[in-house]
Amino acid sequence: MDEIQLILYNARLRGLNGLLPETALAVVDGKIYALGDDESVCMLRGEDTECIDLGGATVYPGFGDSHLHLLHFGVTLREVELKDANSLAEVQARCRAFIEENHIPAGETVYAHGWNQDRFPEKRMPTRWDLDAISTDHPIVAPRICGHICAGNSAALRRFHITKDTRVPGGEIYLDETGEPTGLVSENAVSLFYRAERKVTVDEAAEILRRAADYAAAHGLTAVHSDDLHAMAGCEPETVIAAYKKLAREDALAVRVYQQCQLLGTQEMERFFAAGHKSGEREGVFALYSLKIVSDGSLGARTARLRQPYSDEPSTRGLLCYAPEEIEDMVRLAHEHGMPAAMHAIGDETMDVCLTAIEKAQRALPEKQLRHGIIHCQITDEALLDRFAALGAQAYVQPVFLEYDAHIVDARVGKERAAHSYAWKSLLRRGVNVSGGSDCPVESLDSCHNLYCAMARADFDGKPAGGWHPEENLTPEEALRVFTRNVAAASGDEGHRGDIVPGFDADLTVLPEDFFAIEPERVKDLAPVLTVMGGKIRYRA
Repeated sequence: MDEIQLILYNARLRGLNGLLPETALAVVDGKIYALGDDESVCMLRGEDTECIDLGGATVYPGFGDSHLHLLHFGVTLREVELKDANSLAEVQARCRAFIEENHIPAGETVYAHGWNQDRFPEKRMPTRWDLDAISTDHPIVAPRICGHICAGNSAALRRFHITKDTRVPGGEIYLDETGEPTGLVSENAVSLFYRAERKVTVDEAAEILRRAADYAAAHGLTAVHSDDLHAMAGCEPETVIAAYKKLAREDALAVRVYQQCQLLGTQEMERFFAAGHKSGEREGVFALYSLKIVSDGSLGARTARLRQPYSDEPSTRGLLCYAPEEIEDMVRLAHEHGMPAAMHAIGDETMDVCLTAIEKAQRALPEKQLRHGIIHCQITDEALLDRFAALGAQAYVQPVFLEYDAHIVDARVGKERAAHSYAWKSLLRRGVNVSGGSDCPVESLDSCHNLYCAMARADFDGKPAGGWHPEENLTPEEALRVFTRNVAAASGDEGHRGDIVPGFDADLTVLPEDFFAIEPERVKDLAPVLTVMGGKIRYRA
């Protein structure tokens, strides 16, 4: 036996089957080697063993996030933060202050992110004229919190050659009553504002990813499924892959990363596979895993595709970013190459389209057993939930979305449709693998925020009291499984990760208190004191 590398003792150990009788664990070669009482485990220590007295803190299987955007999040750390801006005037003030404090020269593009018009007294989205009031010398680009709609000022429209005649399949350029661009664009057209002004190097991308991964570890995460291949202007997919592999080789990646490979249509997919890439391609703790397809928009922007019109905007049903036949072709091609599909679908019509694509791929090649799934799974009904289970599809859900969405869903889709939506418990009861994520930077990747929302289905002020459709509230046991074992199962790793069991990978998250034993409203305020991935300490408070 190799020497014990790490011992954690004087702890509460909580696995998937409850609070364990043991109070200590030992790690050898990145795996849990032994569980026991403090004395028996500490006797195993060697000369170089690190022993940590946890003072009664609780050790959990390492928390995971089954869908976020690590590279995009890293980029936003260098942008104007607008998530908690409460008015258009505050948006303008923050952008002006950012330009002045950072001495940004005229002509350089300024990126902001995260505004939400529902927080504004005006209840309207910013236009180019609102952003022109910040600066006419700087192109200013500001996507909504969901990323599915974006505002640019007049200088940005000129910089990126967006006019009333610009056309983008699966996207929209919004025009005013005179036929001129308002500065707002949606879905596939958002990428127009992110056309490269220069190439990003592997070292630059690696540094952004390293910082983002360190942040994730500091918030309790040990493994993430991340969509990054088209996340940064000027950063080619091959550059992203090379940056991740560089970090993994250098042991500088603080979390395990499973890449949800967003490939824009079958032609890009063919080039990707022809280059030798495949699901399971790996370098240390980094692996290529699934195909990411963005199939529709967001509920907040009213671009998610619904079967019936929006209740608060009857003129629209949202949109599909690809024709149903294109989605079917992409899923079929991925299936042929042994790559699971992970499809963004929020509206009920989109979910039906995506489940049909899975069904057709399975029927065409039944010998291939792949873990296809749907990301978000927001507006559903009983029939869609049944289809999930029948097809063996998995659900990548974001409980933290309800911190905001609980206040808009009834208005957006009406109470009848809302009653069967965000139905995580109903999916679990049907045997669906439901894994939890954040969609960061859309929402916070803080694991304790997500756990709270999974159990409370309320905002951080506890509203609505008792939770929005509390029949779907998860128990602490269910919430823990959704963010541990089920995240591991999303990539087929549940046999060696996601529980506190000898022989399993030593991926562990330590909280100062046991969230099973405290008031639900306090869960969101917990902060990890230690994060261990692969037996190594990746964060210590």
